[in-house]
Amino acid sequence: MTPEALALAQVLLVHRKQHCRSQNSTAGITETCLVTYSDLCERVGLPHLTPAAGKFLREIARRCHENGWPPLNSLVVNHETRKPGHGYDSAPGCSLKNWRDEVAACLNFSGYPDTFC
Repeated sequence: MTPEALALAQVLLVHRKQHCRSQNSTAGITETCLVTYSDLCERVGLPHLTPAAGKFLREIARRCHENGWPPLNSLVVNHETRKPGHGYDSAPGCSLKNWRDEVAACLNFSGYPDTFC
């Protein structure tokens, strides 16, 4: 994985742990579990990545798919639509049609590592 994808993945792991683990996914997706592309890139300290974030999120999706994990990148959404961008469907294991289920699976999954490497 590229250094940028690793950095974004690490921030997503921390975000999920801090904001999502206590959520009951059967109650629906809560705003605190979602993070916008721009907020994610700013947290990493690379705000200029926002327009190209999808490239790095696909790397994260690929790693999740290869390991049999739900897509961690499902937590990242567009600021306006509060849904993933158009490229989400092109990421391994990701489908806009099943996005809500993928977020629920991400919230309920207990096998993510503490760090992506």
